[in-house]
Amino acid sequence: MCYQTRMKEHRHGGLIYLSLIGLLLAIMGGIFVVWLGQGYLSARETRSWEKVSAEIIESKIGERKLGPSVSKEFCHDLVYEYQYEGKFYRGTRLKRRENPFFKEPSKISGELDRFKPGQSVEAFVNPRDPSEALIDHETKAPGYSIWFPGLFVIGGLGVFWGAILKMISLRRISKTE
Repeated sequence: MCYQTRMKEHRHGGLIYLSLIGLLLAIMGGIFVVWLGQGYLSARETRSWEKVSAEIIESKIGERKLGPSVSKEFCHDLVYEYQYEGKFYRGTRLKRRENPFFKEPSKISGELDRFKPGQSVEAFVNPRDPSEALIDHETKAPGYSIWFPGLFVIGGLGVFWGAILKMISLRRISKTE
């Protein structure tokens, strides 16, 4: 096997590797674009939900212990009642996601001060499923930062197509020799 043939094989192997790296970057970026896009759309959707008056029934620190060697975790146990289209419902979520757990109960004390039993607050009710309600909207920040993983999609596809076009070009050159 002559030196030029071995060099062409090495070049094709490098270009295949480069195309796979580009494709992997694009796929990983695409996963994050979809994930951030879903977060943004979910946050935007709740802003169109109907606003109703709700009353805080319970607001306390809840705790859980997942195992004997695991320390306790704390969350905001929140219960509020609201009426939608003549029916009464109970909600437990502050935001669309489940109320988070923390290692320290002090991280919840601000929420306890903010929501006291008997207090009237505004709740946002999902008109398609009135049993789903929230008091605070999620942030729309994922939509504002979607451009960053988008760069990985564009860059990865650029690397992928560049390597593919270079391999096609090398095949055409080797066929004419």
